[in-house]
Amino acid sequence: MSDIAKLIAKRPPPDGTDENSKVVDVRANFLEVKKFNYPTVKSYTLEITVQRAGKVSKKDSDAVVIQLIKNKRFGQRAVAYDGQLLYSINDVTDGRKVKDLTVTVRPIDDAGSPKTYKVVIKFSADISLRPMADYVKAGTSQLWDDKIQNIFTVLNAFLTTKVRTRYLSLGKKAIFPEPSEENRIFLYGGVELMRGFYQSIRPGWEKLLVNVDVCATVYYPSGPLIHRVPKILYETGKELRTKEELMRGLSNQDVDVLTRFLKDHYVTTTIRVNNEKEKFKVLKVSYEPAERLRKSRNSQITVSQYYSNIGQNLQYPKLPCVVVKKSRFEEYLPIEICSIISGFLDQKYRTDNLSELQRKDMIEKTAIKPKDRFERIQYAINDIYKYQNDEIIKSIGMEVNNRFIELKSRLLKAPQLITYESKEITPDGGNWEVKKFVKPLLSTLLSSLQGSVLANWSVVSFEDSRILREQEIINALKLLIEALTQKGIDVPSRPKISFANRQGSISQSLLVGVNNINKSNPKLPRLMICIVPHKLSSKNGIYQEIKKCCAIELGVISQCIVGSHMKGKQGKWRQICANLALKINGKLGGTNSTLARREMSFFERDSKEKASFLLNKFMFFGADVFHPDPEDKKKGRPSVAALCASMNPEATKYVSRYCMNQELNNESIEDICRMVSELMEQYKINNNDLPDQIVFYRDGIAEGQFEKIMREEVMPIENELKKIYGSRDPPKFTFVIVQKRHHARFVPVNESEADPQGKNCKPGTVIDTGIVVPQYFTFFLQSHASPLGTARSTYYHVIRNGGNFKANEMYNLTYKLCFLSVRCNLSICHVTPVHYAHHIANHAKHFVQYEEYPDP
Repeated sequence: MSDIAKLIAKRPPPDGTDENSKVVDVRANFLEVKKFNYPTVKSYTLEITVQRAGKVSKKDSDAVVIQLIKNKRFGQRAVAYDGQLLYSINDVTDGRKVKDLTVTVRPIDDAGSPKTYKVVIKFSADISLRPMADYVKAGTSQLWDDKIQNIFTVLNAFLTTKVRTRYLSLGKKAIFPEPSEENRIFLYGGVELMRGFYQSIRPGWEKLLVNVDVCATVYYPSGPLIHRVPKILYETGKELRTKEELMRGLSNQDVDVLTRFLKDHYVTTTIRVNNEKEKFKVLKVSYEPAERLRKSRNSQITVSQYYSNIGQNLQYPKLPCVVVKKSRFEEYLPIEICSIISGFLDQKYRTDNLSELQRKDMIEKTAIKPKDRFERIQYAINDIYKYQNDEIIKSIGMEVNNRFIELKSRLLKAPQLITYESKEITPDGGNWEVKKFVKPLLSTLLSSLQGSVLANWSVVSFEDSRILREQEIINALKLLIEALTQKGIDVPSRPKISFANRQGSISQSLLVGVNNINKSNPKLPRLMICIVPHKLSSKNGIYQEIKKCCAIELGVISQCIVGSHMKGKQGKWRQICANLALKINGKLGGTNSTLARREMSFFERDSKEKASFLLNKFMFFGADVFHPDPEDKKKGRPSVAALCASMNPEATKYVSRYCMNQELNNESIEDICRMVSELMEQYKINNNDLPDQIVFYRDGIAEGQFEKIMREEVMPIENELKKIYGSRDPPKFTFVIVQKRHHARFVPVNESEADPQGKNCKPGTVIDTGIVVPQYFTFFLQSHASPLGTARSTYYHVIRNGGNFKANEMYNLTYKLCFLSVRCNLSICHVTPVHYAHHIANHAKHFVQYEEYPDP
């Protein structure tokens, strides 16, 4: 165990029940490992080769090992596999150092020839699982280290191997039972949505747990291409293409859509060669239909005639052909004889790369109420995983309960908020109404009760003027101005409206908009309303280009609005205007609402000590890092980090910085000290002093990276603070990891204690027992409402507690910071500084410049 691991903050002693909270029984999607003796297991390396094929891919290696296990090539000995190593309680090499096996694997969808692989198995090491028993004990000295992380890998291999031999799997922990044809789900553009299940071993309080959840991914839709074409070409608001419509042919635009979808993917045909399906890589889709396209360059007959000659009359001769490469020549395959080979989507259609419309469609189709979610999970436990019948799990003496565990959660009281005219309100269900904005000055709380002023603004429409006319924009702006005025924003003049030159650049059109801004009061901020077409806002990057140009080149504030919203139903547009008013007020420097004075005390101490803490000046940081997807990494795209920090006592004003990491795949923020120093300097300018307490919330870090972050971020920041403060005592520094990507879900045992809207736990629910380990300062907090699906709590891990926060103090502070986002009048799912940092990183990834690697 390293010295740095010992520095990670420990859970503070129990400080009793918070008087501002109540106990609520909740059910969690975790199962208790009710029996386990933590034996020693053997690990083995694998060397897999295939004749004349060179290196075997990771995907093929997994298929080979799974086939060995399915074929029972290890006899009665249960074997687990983690994607790299084999594990077993028994000796699988029969007392020898090396064991050779051969196995034949058929390709996906039987497309192509089977391959025979040689597998060389070598003993690697004995691995004792006993340290895990110590790790989950209360009062333990065993901390997280490489040994514990490795044991989790081993245990997850035993947990997941059996089920991976029966179902389609993605990664090591997710499986996807194949749906029947009538139950298949498709997103816009023909992408298939696969619903499945996830499981993982997790450490708990004095026990091990199995976390089971539902999951989803996107998938290339296997099957006859002629059946998939209508779904690929589906447009919002229209019906699927009928057989009769397909028989009339496709437009060039349709062909382009098909090419984008199919290019570089594989198809097979209904025609057999040597009784085998032949596999082809798609180059494109032809513009010419089969009835006009020549079979080959020198051929006199068309593709349609060729298939008629061999006894296969085409039903769709007016459809184009799939162009594939065979040997050195292109070959044209009629759509109706092609079938798509199934497979998880490549980088072109990763979940992260779905269009705005597809992502929205996926969210709607995967949203599931808590009751339904837990019922589906219970189905997976009983009918899919069947732990009691899993011989691989049983081989190491592990028994898993099939009932969800129940926990004691605490429901925190929502903080009081101040709105216009010093009115105190209590949020109800995580939301509240803001009739008028409040804009406190930096020096004293609520010393000014004025809204912002919007005098310098203009409108640029990137929507086609034939689709959204100028008069429609004027009418929509009247309602926006009405909403702004009602909230207390002074709007002395109407903006000038210009239409973007569709032949020119985005920056040129924005420059026209800047020149249209009223310059009567140069001290006031400048705002540009940009109207964007819905269908282009993400796919063609117009939104990102607008944000980059306004922020970097023109120095103006921008607010984008989707054009279709401005001409929709007036009631819906009024709701959008109310939300836009929140964002615009914040961008102009205003404050929508703030915490009541007494809520600014973040400590629960005696009156004398509490009074001294009220005088403490707090500064809150949020940090997040955008990491490029694997395809962009190959091109040399680096990670981009964003920091933001509060600048006033009310923690409602923030300043941000961003930087580009130089080292690829680096999880830590390389230039963090410079950015912290600059933000500290700005705080000093705004407040004439430096803060006494700093609480730093860091997003996007996995458990295995905590030591790295301690070494490369926490300790360097502490050293930088000592330099900044000089002879003064440095501020008390607290560092909290924020994790959102987890599979823990909760629901109240008694429905009467659930949130009335979505039947989730109510906002303010804290879980700090049962599913967390005793030694570390960790907790789950569900701070938001989720009326449509199952709420996902945020997992907080305090790794540095320089502020000496008690548990209740940290819970309440963190919860209060979820009520301060200027972007909505809702408590959000994580603290506001992280919310802002995430937003900044998403913009900043388009601001940085880097040199792409040349193509190999």
